Amino acid sequence: MVEAQSRMETHTIIAYMVIAGLIGFSIDKVMLLIESMLLRWKAD
Repeated sequence: MVEAQSRMETHTIIAYMVIAGLIGFSIDKVMLLIESMLLRWKAD
């Protein structure tokens, strides 16, 4: 990514940002699913 910044490859940087966001969103959803399965007794 640093190489893309130095070469001013904006489309590559934006693609990396979108991928990082999707990975973060996916991890959040997986963790919420795991939490709901492990803590079924917990009142909402």
